[in-house]
Amino acid sequence: MEVTTAASLNTELTERLLWYDGDSTVTADELLHAILNRKSTKGLYVSELTPDIKQYNRSVTLKSERIGIKENIRPLSYDWHIPDEYKNINITEYVVAKLMEQSPNDDKLALRAQRVADELELYKKLELMDVLRTLIFVINTLIENNVVWGVGRGSSVSSYVLYLMGVHDVDSFKYGLNIEEFLRTE
Repeated sequence: MEVTTAASLNTELTERLLWYDGDSTVTADELLHAILNRKSTKGLYVSELTPDIKQYNRSVTLKSERIGIKENIRPLSYDWHIPDEYKNINITEYVVAKLMEQSPNDDKLALRAQRVADELELYKKLELMDVLRTLIFVINTLIENNVVWGVGRGSSVSSYVLYLMGVHDVDSFKYGLNIEEFLRTE
């Protein structure tokens, strides 16, 4: 039995894959361990229904405990519990206001504004505007509660929009970082 994969739709974690819709696939050994230790198999998927898995499925009383093949990936849902004021934020206005706060007299303001417009277009294309709204809520909550977070990590620092929002402290415009390193469209 192999671990089910979904190309770019999953992230490899220690000993399992986490699907973006919250379901997990497991290896045969991990599945056996869960069964032998009477752990829940709810939400676990395999690449094929072997005879032993079919037998296991016949033995469980709850349908939700049956092991299946991952055939469909639920669509992304950003119905997160954030205040309505954040659900309705106009991201473009918010980010442009942040740009004007940080660079009001910058001789490259027009270029910075174009970078913001290009990035926001990419976020819209990838249907990530609700993610940005949620990030604004998280950052504001951290600030209000005097919580310190990292200066930036990985490819997210190539996003100038995230920099303006306060997610990280790396001015990707200043350093010429390419947004494609973070938001790959291919």
